[in-house]
Amino acid sequence: MVHKKTWKIVDIINTTTRYFTEKKIENPRLNAEMLLGKVLNMSRVDLYVAFDRPLSEQEIARYRELVRLRANRHPLQYLLGETEFMGLPFDVTPAVLIPRPETEILVQTVLDLKAEIKSEQPVLVDVGTGSGCVAVSVARLWPQARIYATDISREALAVAEKNAERNRVAQRIAFCAHDVFQPWPQELPDKVDVLISNPPYIGKEELSALEPEVAQFEPRIALTDEQDGLRFYRRFFQLAFESGAPECGYLALEMSGAQPQKIVALAKEGHTGDIRVINDLNQIPRVLIIKVNHE
Repeated sequence: MVHKKTWKIVDIINTTTRYFTEKKIENPRLNAEMLLGKVLNMSRVDLYVAFDRPLSEQEIARYRELVRLRANRHPLQYLLGETEFMGLPFDVTPAVLIPRPETEILVQTVLDLKAEIKSEQPVLVDVGTGSGCVAVSVARLWPQARIYATDISREALAVAEKNAERNRVAQRIAFCAHDVFQPWPQELPDKVDVLISNPPYIGKEELSALEPEVAQFEPRIALTDEQDGLRFYRRFFQLAFESGAPECGYLALEMSGAQPQKIVALAKEGHTGDIRVINDLNQIPRVLIIKVNHE
């Protein structure tokens, strides 16, 4: 009679860590632990407290499937169904870009504008909200703000609305399906204190250099403008500086690490505004803030 191997938590984590290392998965042990935590509904600390606990056949089967997908470069966050951003929990699905730590700099920069904006109820519009990570975080951390969040993708908006509910700010964010290249819609305010966006800024030619997790699984529409990576910035400068809706006080834009100088140069072309550039932790220019001068 053949005895089946009894897998304990500690054994399966160690084995999976070695497998992920062979497959060149970044942070192999963290990935092994997070996926097992998902299957067992346990935190990483819980796993180590119970490291001698044997796993059932059903648990092993579910875990193996997640490990197989991760080894094939499915993003960890999609397999977990959630991630953390600004210390808050966010649902993520393949309909939305996975929130990045760099984008926390955009949120913090917007929050820093509190001191400069005198309105008691400032109006902020987050264009291309995706998972809603920016809009929801700002809503949580700037309670006086009235926030509008737009996206061309209704699937993304559904995720963002769910995240607003999850973080208890659904009453303070108005969601709107909109293509920013179309005329400014009536549902959005025509006076905006801060127009915020982390737009698709990867040039079509840059796509092939991305990690498989990004290039093969994240929504292409949220990654690239299918042109030179500058199309959205041109549109934002047009919206902010040319007459017609909306009248903007500030632009707050996340920038491509690949061509920030070109974006800043575009901002200066025939436009009037006080320009500030904020670097990320690697000293790469990451966020562009423009105080729009209305002549």
